[in-house]
Amino acid sequence: MLTRDRFLFVSFPDFLKLNTKQINTMHNYSDVTFLIPVRIDSTDRLENLKLVLEFVKKHFDTNVIVLEADKKEQIHHPLIDRKIFIEDHDPVFHRTKYLNQMTKEATTPYLSIWDTDVLVPFTQIELALKQLRSRKADMVFPYDGRFYFTPSMFRQLYKQHKTTDIFEQNEDKFSLPAGKHSVGGAFMVNRDAYLNAGMENENFYGWGAEDVERVKRWEILGYCIKRIDGALYHLHHPRMENSWFASQELELRNRQELIKICRMTTNQGYKYIKSSGYGKGANVVDWR
Repeated sequence: MLTRDRFLFVSFPDFLKLNTKQINTMHNYSDVTFLIPVRIDSTDRLENLKLVLEFVKKHFDTNVIVLEADKKEQIHHPLIDRKIFIEDHDPVFHRTKYLNQMTKEATTPYLSIWDTDVLVPFTQIELALKQLRSRKADMVFPYDGRFYFTPSMFRQLYKQHKTTDIFEQNEDKFSLPAGKHSVGGAFMVNRDAYLNAGMENENFYGWGAEDVERVKRWEILGYCIKRIDGALYHLHHPRMENSWFASQELELRNRQELIKICRMTTNQGYKYIKSSGYGKGANVVDWR
């Protein structure tokens, strides 16, 4: 039972805020594919993936591809439209490589590239897709740069109530580890532009800096990037080996790659994409 003031559950503390109306929506997103690359390193991570899948399929009639790369397969869920499993014994999860593989498998004109553990209010995703469909942007972040880390308690509350209102109304209790200008977590793109810009830079191996590089590269190549008002919320999970830099050597190598890209002109950027091989398989053309 609910009231306008709060859910009447003992598990919802009085010092938290929640004013909500349950809204069931289903929008036609058949022209979008959600891409979620993942390695399950904890039970919380697996549970978060299920929560994200349920959120997406509750609000959107859309396509979901999940790629799992690990020693053994752990993910089986009926809401996944296509599941790819790759046996991978490398302790470092090469996310950029796997995203490129998923992009080549997708056939829809728009892609929504999503971390395993993040949610935004569904209206922000709708606004982002409108920007892409109207060709007002090539890449859209469905949030304004505020990437909130939510405590474990809020993940449990979301599991119970299944509404992002819980996060929106309690932002003063969350941290912003990346400040107010994050470029990680989730982004949506025109697939042709994504292919043309070289997709992901596979020279980024392991965690760190690839999200910043992607934005800088797109700016250098002249693409239009926009943001949607509102925050993004990260569901709690243990910080395992692929949530940190794998080593100082890899961290340095990734940062050097970022600096190299940032120094390039538009023509140099296109030449680098064509020559480096990380966009191999994409139809990389200098559209300018």
